[in-house]
Amino acid sequence: MREVAPQVQGRSVFRVSLQDSTIFIDLRLEDRHQLLVSLDRSSPGLYISNRLAPARKDSSNPFITLLRKHIVGARLIEFRKDPLDRIVNLAFEKLDAGDNRVRVSLRLALTGRSANAVLTDSEGTVLGELFESLSVEGRLQPTPSSETLNQAELDIKISDSMTQPEVLARYFGPGSGFGPRLKDEFLTRCKRATPAAAFRSLVKDLVDNDPQPLVYSRVPLDEIDRVLINPKMELLLSHFELAQASELMRFRFSSLSEAADEYYIARSRALALRAEYDSLKQLLTRQINKREAALKAIDSDRRRFEHPEQMKRYGELLLANLSSAQVDQSSVTVIDYYDPDQTRIKIEIPDGATLKKAASDYFARYQKSRRALAAIESREREVSQGLDPLKQFLQRLEREATASSIAEVRKSAERLLGIARRAPLDKEKRTRGKSSSVPGRRFRSSDGYEIVVGRNDRDNDVLTFRVARPHDIWLHAADYPGSHAIIRNPTRDASPPQRTIAEAAELAAFYSQAKREGKAAVHYAQKKFVSKPPRSKPGLVRLSSFKTILVAPRCILERLK
Repeated sequence: MREVAPQVQGRSVFRVSLQDSTIFIDLRLEDRHQLLVSLDRSSPGLYISNRLAPARKDSSNPFITLLRKHIVGARLIEFRKDPLDRIVNLAFEKLDAGDNRVRVSLRLALTGRSANAVLTDSEGTVLGELFESLSVEGRLQPTPSSETLNQAELDIKISDSMTQPEVLARYFGPGSGFGPRLKDEFLTRCKRATPAAAFRSLVKDLVDNDPQPLVYSRVPLDEIDRVLINPKMELLLSHFELAQASELMRFRFSSLSEAADEYYIARSRALALRAEYDSLKQLLTRQINKREAALKAIDSDRRRFEHPEQMKRYGELLLANLSSAQVDQSSVTVIDYYDPDQTRIKIEIPDGATLKKAASDYFARYQKSRRALAAIESREREVSQGLDPLKQFLQRLEREATASSIAEVRKSAERLLGIARRAPLDKEKRTRGKSSSVPGRRFRSSDGYEIVVGRNDRDNDVLTFRVARPHDIWLHAADYPGSHAIIRNPTRDASPPQRTIAEAAELAAFYSQAKREGKAAVHYAQKKFVSKPPRSKPGLVRLSSFKTILVAPRCILERLK
């Protein structure tokens, strides 16, 4: 709040948009940044973001229509947070047709499962809410308490003799201002200090120390969509050093908003990969269980038809004992000529059936059992052949939880199961095949390197994410809309000469809105450091590492056909 307030207070709302449960409030901030409010129950948040609002206006949601009516064109006059709660109040004011000042308030409850946004007028009357099923009573009403988290008061209340269970019961119980993540942090600090000292150090970091914009991750942030992680435990956002994250990579940013932006983008990528992994694992597990159940049913059927030779033997013994058999309603006693001692045995027959008819039934059952066992063996071979590869796929998936292994396992599993590839993927492949030629303007540098410059946003996307290789050099004018430029680098060991980079930068500045400037800054980086934000419009990219060069916008290089 302290970081965001100076940037947004007093500014007028230019545009407001909604994407899923995320509200974008455009206050004409620097570098096209916007105030982003996420009301996703699993990850609510509020910060300044460089993410672009959705190009398509969502007019189907009545709440966003209401916001456009009441706050677009209004000035943000109050930006306040309720003490000891995650509820933020944004008050807007504008003149109506009669030059009267009209005030509305947007109450944002960033409170997990009860997250919501409510718009009220100056009298406190509710005009609308984002999630209509929730009540606007209670948590979303203004709280008169001015209580704050005070280090000095807490130091007085906590005793050096307090045990860990006592601290947990007093400060981390139901209704506490300390959430589960802070409870975990307290418990981790207790391993190195007394409960009282651990709690005091935690409160000091929360209240007194300057905030540190930090993101912790088990893998580099630019690899977050390639390696499976647990976003809840292995991707953490914090404004102070976390003892519980000592085994994770630590990334520091220039502001809390920048850290939050990177964290939530990384989190969405991690969740997308996790969803793909879970979906594939569920598919494999379901197919394995289905085949194992089929094998159990096959085994049961085999027991029903086992010993077909016994049926044949009974039939033959009935015929051999036609004259000597002793019939007793549903059974008959015969001499077992297959037994060297020729003992007498009982054979069951249907009531009232003749011996010849009973023998015929046994011969029919013999033939049926033989046919059934042959079909059972064939079915068993078929099911077993598919079962072992599926188990191997599942073992590999659990052993190598990466994006590439997930894609390979899915492809192999779908081929084995006869599942057709999805149409959008086939369409994408056809599109790639048609766009094999390099789009844009082509030039040759003084050192002989080919430089390609996009003509429009879609050209830029194709050029950057389909044509460029990881070690090609990517360039774009800083702070100005314009074309992407690529220096095609045939070798991965050597970088293009600085003269070629400068000439490409001149082209990138020339084919941008910085064209008429005397000097223009141009960012450049290897293509592998360029990524595309999720669901972003064509031409928008993110740089994880880059350098900047100052050049004069011009186009003096040889143009290639």
